[in-house]
Amino acid sequence: MTNVRWRTALALLALVSGAAAVLTNLALFPLYSLNRDDSVYVAMARLMETGAVTLPADADAFRPWASAVVGDRIVLKYTPPWPAVIAAADAVTGSPRAALAVTAAATVVLAALLTAEVLRDRVAGVVAGALLALCPVFVVQSATFLPYVFQLTLGLGFAVLLLSGVRLGSTARLVAAGAVWGVAAFARPFDALLFALPFVLVVLVGRWRARADGGPTVVGVVVGLAGGAVPLLAGSLLYNAVVMGSPLRLPFTVTGAQDTFGFGRRGVFPRYTIDFTPADGVAGLLANLRWTPSWVFGGIVLVALAVLGLARSSGPAQWAVAALAVVVPLGYLPFWGPYAMSAQWEGVQLFGPFYHLPVVVPLVVFGAAGLVGLVRRTAAGARPLAAVVVVVAAMVALTAVSVPDPVTGNRAVTDDFRAVQRFVDDQHLDDAMLLLPRRGDLGFESDTPFLENTPSLRQPVLYAEQRGAADLALAARFPDRALYRLSEDLPPGEDTGGRLTMDRLRVDAGPTVTLRLRLTNPTDRPVAVAYLSDGRRVWSRTLDRASSRGRVYEVTWTLAAPGAASADPDAVRLPDAGVLAAGLDVREADDAGRPGRRWERRVAHRPVDGGARLELLRPGQGWARDDAPGSGWVQAAVGNPVEDLGQAT
Repeated sequence: MTNVRWRTALALLALVSGAAAVLTNLALFPLYSLNRDDSVYVAMARLMETGAVTLPADADAFRPWASAVVGDRIVLKYTPPWPAVIAAADAVTGSPRAALAVTAAATVVLAALLTAEVLRDRVAGVVAGALLALCPVFVVQSATFLPYVFQLTLGLGFAVLLLSGVRLGSTARLVAAGAVWGVAAFARPFDALLFALPFVLVVLVGRWRARADGGPTVVGVVVGLAGGAVPLLAGSLLYNAVVMGSPLRLPFTVTGAQDTFGFGRRGVFPRYTIDFTPADGVAGLLANLRWTPSWVFGGIVLVALAVLGLARSSGPAQWAVAALAVVVPLGYLPFWGPYAMSAQWEGVQLFGPFYHLPVVVPLVVFGAAGLVGLVRRTAAGARPLAAVVVVVAAMVALTAVSVPDPVTGNRAVTDDFRAVQRFVDDQHLDDAMLLLPRRGDLGFESDTPFLENTPSLRQPVLYAEQRGAADLALAARFPDRALYRLSEDLPPGEDTGGRLTMDRLRVDAGPTVTLRLRLTNPTDRPVAVAYLSDGRRVWSRTLDRASSRGRVYEVTWTLAAPGAASADPDAVRLPDAGVLAAGLDVREADDAGRPGRRWERRVAHRPVDGGARLELLRPGQGWARDDAPGSGWVQAAVGNPVEDLGQAT
């Protein structure tokens, strides 16, 4: 292939893959994805556009998820390299999506360059780039703001520069390879190590064996790589020292030490962990590998072509590429992420095996070798190209069969996000603050990742995490903003697609505050009990022992501040800040001693003015719990039979 055709082919690959990334983002992920991590990378990019990498600690209620307070700053879990690319793209083009296009384009070009370098075959390089561009896992990942394609770009760039630098005896390329790897290590250290290890070992062994051929020596290779990598590594250590207080403490640990490699209790935050065992690690590895063929172009046919291509290839560099299919899955075996995405949420079904994304590299490199070899052997034998046509048709058919399910699943998530977006937009909020469920530490379940705060917090609506009694302090901090709360009644086991309500909130305050409720029995159970609980104590009143469906009761509870000078002797004193539950419990006659079906309103409260006055955030939020075995509390704001009669109109 001539230089002109080679460059033209690479340009076309770049153009098509870049456009596909942007168009797929617009079609499937316009409001971010079910992964929710993508919103954190964009949030950090926008923060970096202001010249900062952390937020002040007093913005904790407004922070993105996957972040935490360290000292007097909020530190995001992820590091600057990928957010910096997003920020630069946004600054230059006015849209962060340009980062998706550039990264996707660079990745397919680098895959083609690596293939041509390893196989010494430009035609195979173009085919490999095309195969990667057509892989569903690449298309989907390149359309999100997740970091896996960017990390693959850096890995491929390192490999191309290293191999070509050794072949050409170019110190400049070796230094550049080290620098690229330094960026990769800054972004995702373990991924950078796994990808680079096979290539470095193959090159060093090769240079040791061929030390008399006049090429770069082992020492020369090491010095060249170190010359590029060390400044970047030093920069990453400095970043850690500034934001985390120690050069050896990674921002990834900001949410807790349990989000790491190894077995035991694992998760992003300490309160949301799983017991991760070696058996789970193996199960996660096998599940991700089992899904891999359906996420590459051509499915099992590409796998067969890759085996054929590897068998017919030669040269030490091919083993570095092939080793990725072994090193990466085994390296991730003791990490809980691949298991969780295959067993606890629909990660591998909707996004592909993204932790194992480098495994796609040997499949497309050697798959291209196998496919090109098949075409050439068929043409050289003057035989019909029917076999090649059948192979390509099978690859297209297998890919076409695998695509609809993830497309449908991701569109369903986006439809749920759009429903929330429309609901919020229809409220026409201005100069307001909206309390949102499942933000902060629960951000991995949030269905409002697209409701974002600017770093300056200067915007018509501020989006805050609902935090119980802390919401009262937030209301006092922003007294000129109207306060609202979004509630969502979710189907059991789901974290999107619930029924939405929005309440305008007010703060009731005084030495004593009256809580008036209207309770309606929605069942045929005869025993109706009103109750009040502060989480430690329970006060209850039996309202009726012969109740029936539709029977209505009005209940009044008098609540007093801990230091109220005078109060009704029957008033309930609330000494601490917290969330009060006021509800209705309906039971069968023979279950009088056990809780039945319950509905309640949860009201945030806190003492102020040295305990002389009490504040309540009204109306309370609706929750419900069935009495069936294994049932838990669920949000139930729509049609809740417990009405808070103190709500503002």
